Amino acid sequence: MDRLVKIFSRFGELEAQKSSPLYAYWSKKVAEDYEILKLVSYIPASQPKPNMLFASVQYLASKKNHPLNYYYTNFDRSESFLEESYQHLKDFVRHHEEEILDCFQTRLIQTNELNRSSYLYPIFSEIAHESDKPLTLIEIGTSAGLLLNLDHYGYEISENGLVHRYGETESTVVVRAENFGEPLSEIKPFEVKERIGIDLNIVDLNKEEDFDWMQALIWPEQTERKELLKTVRELNKNVPKKLYKGDFLKLIPSFIEKHDTNTQLVLFHTHVANQLNEQLKQELLKMIESISEQYPIYHVYNNMYDSYLHVDYVTHSKTYEKKVLQGVDGHGKHYHWLN
Repeated sequence: MDRLVKIFSRFGELEAQKSSPLYAYWSKKVAEDYEILKLVSYIPASQPKPNMLFASVQYLASKKNHPLNYYYTNFDRSESFLEESYQHLKDFVRHHEEEILDCFQTRLIQTNELNRSSYLYPIFSEIAHESDKPLTLIEIGTSAGLLLNLDHYGYEISENGLVHRYGETESTVVVRAENFGEPLSEIKPFEVKERIGIDLNIVDLNKEEDFDWMQALIWPEQTERKELLKTVRELNKNVPKKLYKGDFLKLIPSFIEKHDTNTQLVLFHTHVANQLNEQLKQELLKMIESISEQYPIYHVYNNMYDSYLHVDYVTHSKTYEKKVLQGVDGHGKHYHWLN
């Protein structure tokens, strides 16, 4: 129980404080609430506890006429308002414990952070023009595959008070972020020939329950992200891609055998490697080296060794570091670009 107390205290103080005052307050209260902590203890070890608890409650509350729904759309952050919201949370948990437990066992914390395309797009543009080839994109941890659509989005990136626009300027989906690093050079359009996504669980946004769960994973105050998910849902239907459920170590080599050799291979994953044990990480790197004996490949990733965003070029089993971006926000809202 002491471990759960620390997890919720840390989540409230370090993760939710700036982005979600509601979840920050709830985390502080849950850390002192034996009844809810006992329920939380049933969350599988592989899943982050605060995210799973709060997403499960938001998901179920959205389907029921419960007073808790009011606090997801009204952002009064006075002490009395927050305390009142927590009492409704406790009431909801008491009356819907079995359904919450079912979410713990059947759902996954599997966000699809569309805004990460704000830094992936310029990286992929550089790769495409350096290789002078269309791209074959392979994503590990693809969720609903939204990052595979990144060349169909518009981008507005703020730099020193100025807005840099690129991408599909007529797109219904506009990704906004801030660059605190070196100025972005001219970002040229590029062609994506193949789009392949792999995950242990594929999210289908055409299914209402999958879409509703993805919405529940977004913290209440992040209304722009919720609206963006609604907008990208329609666009996502019209971008051809192949999404596969299974083990990436087995699936990726089979894709490589069939890929268009006139394209440049790009394997990428963001905020996924932290869920891999050391053996899996080493097997991933060995697989990439093996592929590189026949086909040069770019590996774009973070959380293998640190939180930085790395761009490596691997050919004939040799790895060349092309770029390392520091200060990259987990939700893709800002980063420090490096030319």
